[in-house]
Amino acid sequence: MNTIWRFYLDEKRQWRWQQLSVSRAVISESAGAFKAYEACLASAQEEGYIFVPSKTKPYTPKSR
Repeated sequence: MNTIWRFYLDEKRQWRWQQLSVSRAVISESAGAFKAYEACLASAQEEGYIFVPSKTKPYTPKSR
């Protein structure tokens, strides 16, 4: 299942996460807020979030 993970600061400037469907419907979200981003990330990882770093080089198609 393809999902989108959203990490954001709430109105009290604390971190929260949401797991969204491709159509942007909320599938799950953090039960509470976190002062540190790392704690929020760890909570999301417990729920299935997998960090995928961005590519460092832009994609260049190979000519045939």
